[in-house]
Amino acid sequence: MKNKLFYTIQEVAEMLDIPASTLRYWEKEFSVLKPQRTSTGIRRYTEKDIEFLKKILYFTRDCGYSLDGVKKLLQTHKQQYLDPKYELVVTLNEMKVMLLDMKSQLEN
Repeated sequence: MKNKLFYTIQEVAEMLDIPASTLRYWEKEFSVLKPQRTSTGIRRYTEKDIEFLKKILYFTRDCGYSLDGVKKLLQTHKQQYLDPKYELVVTLNEMKVMLLDMKSQLEN
């Protein structure tokens, strides 16, 4: 991450390689996910919001859970996430995004 206080929905979508519409949908599905908004309604995600989104993404994309399954998992194990590989997978996904970005820059 760029170590900013806030990130726009587009920055977060690019960071996680998912559509912004998915982020908006997840806001409706997970009451914990409530990014701040500017006076003009622009979402401002914190690093804490992004970490939560990464957990949702990990459990849906990498573990195959449905959103309902993720909700139940997070309610049952609020502080402890079942898979010890979580941090490793998140780090590897971040590295993948970084390498793909470097590749596209080299091709241009």
